[in-house]
Formats: sequence, structure tokens, C-alpha cells
Amino acid sequence: MNQKELIIALAQTNMPNKVLKAEMFKFHNSMVGKSKYMRKIENPETSCGSCIQRVLKNVMSWYHYDDSAPSYDEIEFTGKLGLHNKPMYKLK
Repeated sequence: MNQKELIIALAQTNMPNKVLKAEMFKFHNSMVGKSKYMRKIENPETSCGSCIQRVLKNVMSWYHYDDSAPSYDEIEFTGKLGLHNKPMYKLK
């Protein structure tokens, strides 16, 4: 799964499935030290819902707020913040 597919898939979910969760943690951990939104390595084997939500929020915050992040035309910001102030997106 490439970065674009990951971001678009994450924009459509509140709780990722096993495959998406693994890809999300892989991306998050690869960005530690490169982005202020990803501050520490997270355990991809966790089943803690709060930990998963924190990683999801970090990835979506990076996409939404970081100027160096790409922008994809397939999704658009709804103008709302969700759980843990995660920017909410929807498919166009």
C-alpha cells in the first residue's frame, strides 16, 4: 500500500482493520523524527484502542496541518474535527 492509498483509506475510517492498522503504524514509525506530529515509535502489535486512535490522529494531523505533506484531490476536509481532534475527511 502506498502513501496515497493509506491516507485515503484512513480518511474513511474511525478504526482501521488489521491490514490498514499495520500499514498505518509502519508509516507512522517511519515518520518519527521527520515530523512534529510523530514524536515516538509506537508498538504496531498493540490492541489498545487509545493507542491506535493516537496514531491515526497523528497521521491525519500530519496530512492536514503539515505543509510538506501531499494533498490528494480524492478526499476533502469536512470542516470538522472528530475524536481527539482528528481532522475529518470524506471522499469527493
